[in-house]
Amino acid sequence: MRAPFLLALVAPALVAGCGHAQRDAAGGAESGAVSDARLPLSLVRDVELPGRANRFDYQDIDSSRGRLFIAHMHDNALVAVDLAEVKVAGVVPNIPTARGVVVAPEIGRVFVTALPNQVVIVDAASLAEVGRVTTGRGPDGIAWDGRDEIVAVSDQSDGAVSLLHDRGVGARMRVVVGAETGNVVYDATRHAFWVTAERSDGPDQLVGIDPIAATVTTRIDLPGCEAAHGLRLHPDGQSALVACEGSSTLARVTLDGGHAIVTARTGSGPDVLSIDPGLGWLYVAAESGDLTVFDLGAPGLVKIDSEHPGDNAHTVAADPSTHRVYFPLSVGPNGKPVLRVMAPR
Repeated sequence: MRAPFLLALVAPALVAGCGHAQRDAAGGAESGAVSDARLPLSLVRDVELPGRANRFDYQDIDSSRGRLFIAHMHDNALVAVDLAEVKVAGVVPNIPTARGVVVAPEIGRVFVTALPNQVVIVDAASLAEVGRVTTGRGPDGIAWDGRDEIVAVSDQSDGAVSLLHDRGVGARMRVVVGAETGNVVYDATRHAFWVTAERSDGPDQLVGIDPIAATVTTRIDLPGCEAAHGLRLHPDGQSALVACEGSSTLARVTLDGGHAIVTARTGSGPDVLSIDPGLGWLYVAAESGDLTVFDLGAPGLVKIDSEHPGDNAHTVAADPSTHRVYFPLSVGPNGKPVLRVMAPR
């Protein structure tokens, strides 16, 4: 039995160029190559978190203040962690089913989605709640456009995105994209939001939205990706990375040109994605508690390693300044919630 805090080294792996890609049934290429890199993450510490021992959700790092913000979903709270001291800095209570979290560093705010149809606005420094605004049903993911000061919310139950102008407190524009939405991110290069969308009449899609016009600009089919949910953009801005919960795969799709797609297996029910651009690593956390790491410096999807940091480690955040990786666990070794802090050796 392996210690839960040590990610074992994988067996000798194939160099990326020696792997043979195979075509999946939907017509995309599935990458079976494994790089010769390793993933020696080791435990830094477990930090006890406040609240009840239940589910956490999305996280975001405020690099300017050195804080990690964690949605404690089933404890109806936002937890702030001081990353320098590695201790809890405070808790913002009374956020019903807190889910998505995004930091807006330009204005010193944190936006948190809450059920049934709200966004809670928090001061990033004082942790005081400064407002609540209405969005669509079942808000999940959330993103920030610092150029236009627009907040985008993926209203999961509506299959739509709400665009909240004027730093989140102005006019709300609604863009319908599918039967259900997943995560949403801002693309500064294209000045657009991207959102994952499940559809009832075709393959799931990655949808591009103009934040000013509030219109759909691009629809990219994701064949072989079932229940498209988690989403991140590659650091080079040329492709998107999508967690496909239903098929337990990761999809990488080019954003321009022919929208070539490649897929690779992950743990069961991949959920939250996080990128360490300095290392060129993509972390994929799954509902099964399994972590899969991919080499973003290689073409396609090249797996570095996979391990099991915790039974409920479905959410992950990587700090690019320290390369530490954070896993809030609903139940730690002592039966209480903990923040599992790990780092490459």
